[in-house]
Parts: sequence; C-alpha cells; structure tokens
Amino acid sequence: MIDNQKDVHDEALSTLLRANAPDRFAAGFSERVLARVRNEESSLAASLQRQFVRIVPLAAAAALLLASFNWWSARSTHTSAIDAALNLPQVSLASAYASTAYYESSDAPLPRQEMP
Repeated sequence: MIDNQKDVHDEALSTLLRANAPDRFAAGFSERVLARVRNEESSLAASLQRQFVRIVPLAAAAALLLASFNWWSARSTHTSAIDAALNLPQVSLASAYASTAYYESSDAPLPRQEMP
C-alpha cells in the first residue's frame, strides 16, 4: 500500500531543498580550484616515484631472500656463488637445441642420434 501522507512530506522537503540550494558557486571558485590543481603534484612521474619508493625496498628484500635461499640450497652443486644464488640449470649446446627443452621436463635425457 502506498502512503500518500509520506509522498506529501517528501515533496515538501524536496521543494524546501531546491529553494535553499545554491544556484552557482561563489565568485573565484574556479580560479581557486585551478590554482590548487596546478600546485599539486598529480603528474604520472610523481605517482610513479611515490610507488617506486614504497615497493622497491620490499622487492629488493624479497630478491635478496630468494637469492640467499637459492645459494644455501645449491651451494655444493655450483662452481661459483653467483651460479648458486641464481640457481640456473646447467645448459649445454645439445640441451639448448633439443626440442624437448621447450615443452617437456628439463630432467628428461636427450635422445642420442647416431651419425650415418
């Protein structure tokens, strides 16, 4: 059921609000807004710099932690500390040109090809 009493009150309130609402902003409003926008650093470079300062320490710490973990787990199998930290697989020319290196496990043995 619709209550006509509420509709009358809503219309009266709406009329009062429209009567007291400002028609336009105060003088100088647009100039103040434009001056504030010009003064703020809202450029892409400033935004990127803020994000860089926030994210880079976390990314550097994560990279250092990962390198330390790789070095610790692979320190006996690699010849240098850099190889152990990066924990890259040992690659030979035959494994690089083998087609299985792109879509299968790198642990799979390479097929031997007989020379005719």
